Amino acid sequence: MQKLKIISQQTFWQILGKLVTATSTFIILGLVARSYGEEGTGVFTLALTYLAMFYLLADFGFNAHVLKKVTSNKIQVTSEWRKLLGTRIVWSLALAGIAVLTLPFWPFATNDFSKAVLLGGLGIVGSAVFVTCNLIFQSRLRYDLSSLASSLGVVMGLMLYFWLSSLKLPVSYLLIVSSATWIIIAFSALLLTKKFLTSFFPILDIRYTKNLFKGSWPIAGTLALNVLYFRADTFMIAYFSGVLDSGIYNIAYSVFQSVLVLPAFIMNAYYPLMLKSLSLVRLVGIGLMVLGALATILAQVWSQYLINILTGGGFAGSAASLQILSLSFPAFFLSALFMWLLVAKGKYKTMLLIYTLGLIFNLALNFFYIPQHSFLAAAWITVISEYFILGMQAMVLLFERLARTNLKKYNSL
Repeated sequence: MQKLKIISQQTFWQILGKLVTATSTFIILGLVARSYGEEGTGVFTLALTYLAMFYLLADFGFNAHVLKKVTSNKIQVTSEWRKLLGTRIVWSLALAGIAVLTLPFWPFATNDFSKAVLLGGLGIVGSAVFVTCNLIFQSRLRYDLSSLASSLGVVMGLMLYFWLSSLKLPVSYLLIVSSATWIIIAFSALLLTKKFLTSFFPILDIRYTKNLFKGSWPIAGTLALNVLYFRADTFMIAYFSGVLDSGIYNIAYSVFQSVLVLPAFIMNAYYPLMLKSLSLVRLVGIGLMVLGALATILAQVWSQYLINILTGGGFAGSAASLQILSLSFPAFFLSALFMWLLVAKGKYKTMLLIYTLGLIFNLALNFFYIPQHSFLAAAWITVISEYFILGMQAMVLLFERLARTNLKKYNSL
């Protein structure tokens, strides 16, 4: 009962922080949709989606790998964290360089899109610092501090968005605010970690960095594949159907993605407890399935209403896309549990294989159907792909359980 209380409490703080972030995001999307139309919204959301891929790559699975050592209390936490921070800063700077330098090679990279990425690239470093601070908040079960840092940043960022949009600048200039928001969030998080650390200045230890990459690469590979699997469709839509269609789809996906943080938050709270005991796995799984089904029902009823409030009208196709995407909520909710269960069991390479197959399956369908059916095809393929991945995860866990049961029977003979 105490563990359920902890999970609920930490999930609540994350949801509270996300409510602030999501409200701010929707207000910003509304401003952009009303001020710049479908094409401007397409450029804005495409640039944010592109940068978000690098935010996730900056994680590189380091937190999941290091958390095992931190929760075991066998290491000096401050020294470990400072080395992790040094690694993350260098790695995120490299990623920011890659994000900008590879722009000429992307077929969808218009001048406005490229300028937006250039102006928003510094946010990759801010995001990396914040994720590193989250290691401390997660290990100490203090997601209230993480939510406080993110809320401060997005509220200040929202004020900057209002100011810049009032100047009627090109849409690409709005990405300056994205960089500023992440820097504010990172700085706030660093200040809040001081109560748990004796120092928060980074250390660059080459040997530590090499070992960290070596130990984390299977998780990192899975995250990288997950990023491509998640958002490759929006870039294909931009290439095959144009930025306008991409904007229509990304409006729906922004709402869809906001709901997907719920299972992520639950697993953030549950994962440190999972490393110690798997006693609540079944209960957490049932809870995630129920929440996923409920989210699907609500989305089917409220999609058109939400899109109209968000955009002020227009964006035909966004509501239909959201209704289709919502059919995958039960699969996404449950696969979040299965993925971290595989991580807890140390099945990194198995997880990497699952997401490799899922990505190949997803890309093949997108290449074939998006040129003909644009964003509606992308929505249906997202649903099909997630149930495909969930099925593979379930099979691996089931076979592992059967093998363990058979081994116990054999040993008892």
